[in-house]
This record gives sequence, structure tokens and C-alpha cells, in this order.
Amino acid sequence: MASLWHGLLLALHLAQGAELSLNFNKDDGFAVLLDGQAWLQGGPVRVGSLASGGAGLRTAKRVSGQGHDELGHYETVTLVWADKDGNEVIHTSFRTYPQDAGMIVFEQYFPQDVHLPAGTLFPSFQSNVSGGARDLDCFAYHGIFPSLRRCKLSTYEATHQGGAPMVLYEASATGGPLAAMTVFSPLSFPKAQHMFSADGLVGAGIKSTVEVIPAGWQQLFLLSAGSGINDGMMAWGDRMLKFTGKPRADMYGDDVISTIGFWTDNGGYYHYATGTNESYEEVLPRVKDYHDSIGVPFRHWQFDSWFYPKDGAVSSGGGGGAVVNWTAMPSVFPSGMAYIQAKLGVPMVMHNRQWSPKSDYVKHEPYNWYKSEKAAVPEDPTAFFKYFFKQQEGWGLAMYEQDWMCTEYDQVEALQRNISMADDWLRGMALGAASSGRTVQYCMPYPYDLLSAAAYPAVTNARATGDYIDRETQWAIGATSMFYWAIGILPFKDGFYSSNLPQVGGQVVGPETQPDRAALMAALSGAMVGPMDGINLLNASRVMSSCRSDGVLLKPDKPVAPFESCFAAGVDPATCFDYITYSDISGLGRAFYVFMNSPGRVSFRDIMPMGATAKDYVVYNWYTESVSWLSSRTPSSEVELARGYEGHAYALAAPLVNGWALLGERRKLVPTASLRFPSVRYAGKLLEVSVRGAAGELVEVCVANSTGKVFCKSLRFAAAAVSTIEFESSDELALVV
Repeated sequence: MASLWHGLLLALHLAQGAELSLNFNKDDGFAVLLDGQAWLQGGPVRVGSLASGGAGLRTAKRVSGQGHDELGHYETVTLVWADKDGNEVIHTSFRTYPQDAGMIVFEQYFPQDVHLPAGTLFPSFQSNVSGGARDLDCFAYHGIFPSLRRCKLSTYEATHQGGAPMVLYEASATGGPLAAMTVFSPLSFPKAQHMFSADGLVGAGIKSTVEVIPAGWQQLFLLSAGSGINDGMMAWGDRMLKFTGKPRADMYGDDVISTIGFWTDNGGYYHYATGTNESYEEVLPRVKDYHDSIGVPFRHWQFDSWFYPKDGAVSSGGGGGAVVNWTAMPSVFPSGMAYIQAKLGVPMVMHNRQWSPKSDYVKHEPYNWYKSEKAAVPEDPTAFFKYFFKQQEGWGLAMYEQDWMCTEYDQVEALQRNISMADDWLRGMALGAASSGRTVQYCMPYPYDLLSAAAYPAVTNARATGDYIDRETQWAIGATSMFYWAIGILPFKDGFYSSNLPQVGGQVVGPETQPDRAALMAALSGAMVGPMDGINLLNASRVMSSCRSDGVLLKPDKPVAPFESCFAAGVDPATCFDYITYSDISGLGRAFYVFMNSPGRVSFRDIMPMGATAKDYVVYNWYTESVSWLSSRTPSSEVELARGYEGHAYALAAPLVNGWALLGERRKLVPTASLRFPSVRYAGKLLEVSVRGAAGELVEVCVANSTGKVFCKSLRFAAAAVSTIEFESSDELALVV
């Protein structure tokens, strides 16, 4: 029902959303209009050293036509550009879609081979304010574990494998809901292109490192319009996914993505450390026994790079040598991978890094490789990875974690020079994993890697933060989460210490000073929750606040994202850590979860852009247990969120319907998860709540009435089932808490 509700909201948004249109002038220049108003002024076309506007490219002809692609029926205007000798060099096309006026697709098509090393540019847009461009507000994503950077159109800078998606908008001076906005990104072959910023222009084209653009190559770019940042990003993502055919990742799609797991990543206790002089094979079964003894049912484990041989030393941060053979070193697991799997008995996430040019796969297997001094990539990634993923018999491998993606790309020249190779590498990896029934997690990706993964269902999640070893703002996933989830990828926060105790004996002692915040961000990500504490150091109650008694996570219906007010005038969204997400419950509507790292006031306007469905909301402070109200009748009304003991604030905003508000499980991080509460029914003064429980589980269900009183009942499940619990007015006297 939650997915149906989201689909209906999306259809309504697209039907009523912002509209894009084009104006052409007699010189074959163009302008983009947003809701009928000038938005972007087109710039020149470039192919290597040739350019329109009298610099070697001229319009040979202009053709109008129609066509059909994955996005639907389109109308097109194509300009054919020729060099001074009349040879056709590039066709540039503008596709508009009558059934969806909120997007324009720009196409580069090459009728013959192009041997020009300086790349291409189309579309380009004027960014020079003195030349008449509107200096729109903007942000884009850059770097590994892509992070948001604020800019103006005039100051936007493309970066190595970054600068996309690029979002343009006009910041509201009042902090209210934003007007229309646009998102610009590659649509096809994201690794073959580059974003551009120079000469008073911004835009995109074939990357300049490519040696040959083959005849028939087609490169597509998308300009998508929306209303407000969060809705606009989702509208862009829906169009991207419609084109690729990939569904958004199912938050409960497999036994890894849906559960709590024990992780050994960089910054955790067992990353290149066992706490003793014993081997991992001796220590890890005792760690599992400890977890079982305190009632924490980890449903998956993760092994990081410490288990396999590499061709060089590993630094304190985990970097260093490339993989020689992806199997266990005898010093780590003397009895082999199948033995340790039999001891642990859960699905595994396993880390890999860049391939060594000296690896056994390069030397002995029947596949050709592109090699550099420090890394290698198979020439036929699909064939290699289909073979590779057949080699882990008995390991319990469920999710393949590809780390050091940036290093692989940067160190293998073929990934940069061959126009299709980088996308082929990622595609082959995803197809190989899917052919073996496994999924993929990206780690240390560039923005273009994530954009490429919008086409691969096997890539269900990606790290949204740096390693936990650098933890000052490592928890702050909101802005990156907004990008990832738009294109269907769950944003994994990385593992964390669940306890504030010193982790003596582990790789990192800590202590973690804000374990609640770390656990909360992990739960609100919609991905896995992965504690990394040492033996006898885990905080069981904090871990179990993220899940049911059987270890299945209680998640929001959408990963957390920044408040719309983070994009108001004068606010840097990169450092605005006010986040919001929600659960949709049949019969109830949308309940919101509000996080503020620096507590302050929350108004109805803060939740309204996220799809508020009720007139009134009960705001329940997760830390102080206080109750207050927000109302659509006075959208400017505000509630002060008091800080908790770690300094941040967290609250549930629950719809008040027929005098009732469902507060759910108050001690869970996601108190009204739709997995736990499939539906609610109101019958006069009676409230019926459907509750899904695991075998043997005791679930406390709380509600508030219109006077702010909170009362609770408990429900015991003899077996896994969905049961109903009722509240009526006569309960109040006995059950006030």
C-alpha cells in the first residue's frame, strides 16, 4: 500500500509539475523556458577544436521529426553540423515529450568516427551573468562518496568524474516551499561523458580523454523539471529509472538489505585487528556466540579487505595493495571460507578492491585484461564476472562490495580512453552478480558511477559516507541520500560503534560520543544497520531499537533527506543537517520522522513539502516524550524540539485523525514503520491497529489522543503473524502513561 501511495503522489506531481519548453533563433541558438519564463540560454556546440559560431562548425541542415524511446513518444528538432569541407561531424537533437512536458532530452549523434582528443560539448548553457545569464542558485555532487556542494550558475565547477547531477533553482527568501527547479545529468553512458565549466559556459559532452568516438555513437543528457528540491529530485530520478527500466531498490528485497548485520569495516573493532593474538577463524565464532548470548540476532556479516591476499602493504586506513586472489589467506581462515561460513551460518557481504595486474586471474584465467602499473580490468567484463561469481561455492556470499572504485578507474587508462569501457566494467559486474543471485554495493564511487548504476538492478545500495574511522560528519547522510534514492539506490551509512565505551583492543578505540545519532542515521537510511563493536562491548538495546526481535529492520518508506528549508536563501545545504522522512500507513496517511542536529523550531511548512496528508499532527519528542501539535490551519505555527542527551533532537509527527494519533513503538528508532503497522482503521471512537510481529515478540503499541495524553497496550505473538489491537475512549483512564 505504501508503494501504491507513493505512485499516486508521483503521478499527481508529474501531471501538475513544472513545464519546460524551447525557443530557437534564426542562428540555431536556443533557450530553455521553465513554466514559460526564461531559464537557461543555450551556448555553442563543440567537437574537439571545432565549434559553432564561426569556429569550424556550421549548420548543414535542420530537421524536425518524431520518434519513440524508453521515455515515450517524442518530437525532435535535429541540427546537422558539418566542418568547412562539408563533412558531417555531429548531429545535435532536442527531444520533447508531449505526455511529459517536464523534461527535455539532448542528443549527440556521430555519423562517422571522430578522432579529436578534446571532447565534445552539447548542450551548453551560458553562465556568464554579464552576458545576460540568470545567476541561478545551484548545487551538484562531487568526489568519492559523492557530497553536495553549493554554487551559483556563475560559479559552478565541473570536477573529475563529478559535478552531476547539477540542480538549478531560485532560493526562497522566506524559507517557504520552493518554486520550480531543474536537474541536469547524463542519461546514457554516464562514464563516457564529462560535465563542463569554462569560458562562461556550463554543460556536458563526451569526455576529453576518449581517443575515438565511433560512428553511430549516441550520447543522451536529461534536463528534468520539478517543484521543490525533494520532489524535483524524485521526478528527475523517476525519469532516469523509466529510461533504464530499473526499479528502485526494495528495502526488504533480500536477507542482507532488510536486516541488522555485524560489520568489520575501516574504523570498526575487527578491521585488521582481532583484539587478541589469535586468528580471525578462532575469534569470530566467539563473537557470534556473544551476540547470541545477549539476544542480538545479526542476520548477516560483512568481511572487509583483511581476509584476502594483496600485492602490497596495507595502510592504517585500509588502502594499499591490489587484490591478487579473492579468497581467504591461510593466516586468516586456515580451514577456508566454507568452514567459517558453517560456523557463522548467515549471508555474507564481502569486500573487494581493484584488481592487481599480477593477480592470478590475469596470469592464469582465459580472459584478456587491460593492465596498468597498479591495476587491471578485464577486456570483457561480462564474461569475466559471470565466471568469477561461480567461484565462491560454500561462502554464503550474498552481497559483493566493490570498493576503491575511484582507484580502479583512475589507474586503468583503458577505462578513460575507450568510450564504452568504464560503463561496460560496471555493467559486467552487475550482470555477473545478478546471474549468480547476488547483489552489489558500491564503495568509494564517483558520482558518474552512481549515475551508471541507475541502469543495474543488482546494485541495490552504495556507501553514502566516508569510512567510520573519520567520523566527525561521517553520519550526515541526508544530502547524499537524496541523490542516491532518486535513482533507486539505498544510501548505506557504513558501520558504527553502538556503545560509548572505549573499544580497547580494536583497530579504533573511540569512544563513539554520539552512538544514538549513528544508529539513528543508519536506521533512517533505509539500508542495512551495521554495528562494529568488539566482544562484550555492544549496546544491545540500542541495536535492537532499529529492528524487530528477529533482526528484521523497521525502516521508513523513503531514506532521509534534507528539509526543504535547507535550500532557502542564505542557507548552505551542504551544512544543513535538518532531515526528514516518513512512513505511509494504510488508513492513517503519512507519519514523519524529524531529525535536527542543532535543535530548533519546526513548522507545518517543514513537513508540507514532503506530502502531509492530515490537517493536524501530534509531535512526539523521542527523547523528552513531550507532546505538541502542528496544524495546516496555521502553516506558520511552530513547535520547539528540545534536544536529547546527545545534543540533537528527534521527533515523530503523527497524523491526528478522529481524535487519535498512532505513536507506535516509542522506543524504536522508526516508531511507526509500515512493516510493523500495515494498516489502521477508525470506527467512531474505536481505533483498530494492525500489527505485524515475529514469533515470540512482545510489541508495545502507543497512541495519543487529542488532549495530548499517551497510552499504550502490549501484544504478544506466539507465531509470526499480523494481529489487531484496539483502543477506545474507555481505555484512557486505565492506560495513561
